[in-house]
Amino acid sequence: MNKNISPQIKTNNLSIIFSKNKPNQFTLLSKLNLNFFSNKIYFIVGNSGVGKTTLINHFNGLLKSNDGDIFVEDIAILGKNRKIKNVKKLRKIISIVFQFPEYQLFKSTVEEDIMFGPLNFGLKKNEAKKLAKFYLNMVGLDDNFLQACPFNLSGGQKRRVAIAGILAIEPKIIVFDEPTAGLDPKGEMKIIEIIEKLKADGKTIIVISHTMDLALKVADEILMIDKKTVTFSGKPYALFTNNQILTTTNIVKPKIIQIIDCLVQHDKSFASLYSLQPKTIEQLAKGINDVLIKKE
Repeated sequence: MNKNISPQIKTNNLSIIFSKNKPNQFTLLSKLNLNFFSNKIYFIVGNSGVGKTTLINHFNGLLKSNDGDIFVEDIAILGKNRKIKNVKKLRKIISIVFQFPEYQLFKSTVEEDIMFGPLNFGLKKNEAKKLAKFYLNMVGLDDNFLQACPFNLSGGQKRRVAIAGILAIEPKIIVFDEPTAGLDPKGEMKIIEIIEKLKADGKTIIVISHTMDLALKVADEILMIDKKTVTFSGKPYALFTNNQILTTTNIVKPKIIQIIDCLVQHDKSFASLYSLQPKTIEQLAKGINDVLIKKE
């Protein structure tokens, strides 16, 4: 389907090498050729330390490799060039919500924190105020929070304010690094709602996560990094039902897949659930019920 559509992000033989040409040279990632297309939700998964966060920090120029090229829409980050042209435009296209972004809050009010990004990109104060209100509401907080001190909020509220600050920049591509880390189930559900709303609004989403239940629920595509490269790229069920690939990592299958595996061990007729590909408990329950009805 994407053959005639240009990727929004493309990497060409991208390698990330530390201490290059020195005795302690270390290659973190080697010759990656990746394509990220618009208006999709991508998850990047893999063991801790394989280079997931380092990779996405190259996408908006926070880090730069001399080996390989990255293309973000019409901006080229070329390995042969020391400097990246149009860095400000690049970071308007793609913005990163870092793990525990609430630690980056620093203004005296929530409104000022959310306005900081838009003002930095040249918007007038009254326009930035409108964006602050709009995106605060979008992440589920009402106008009463605008004048609140961000440091007095709960952990989940701080996370949402920090996300609102990134959304107020209105990037086309948003990267979330472990967005549900440290949140309770209610907070996790709100993050899922935000991610799904962003996709509905036409955004491209890239998520780094160790939470495979979240990946199964919302991902359109999953990339798994292992042994310095991408060892899998495809649909969630294709990864989570591939035991050969999963045994090389510490990835834990989503609970829904684990339940299906257990059912199939006891009764092969439940194997049809793999084709059904349920993503929620409700969908799984309906699928199980349908199998039982057919067996009667």
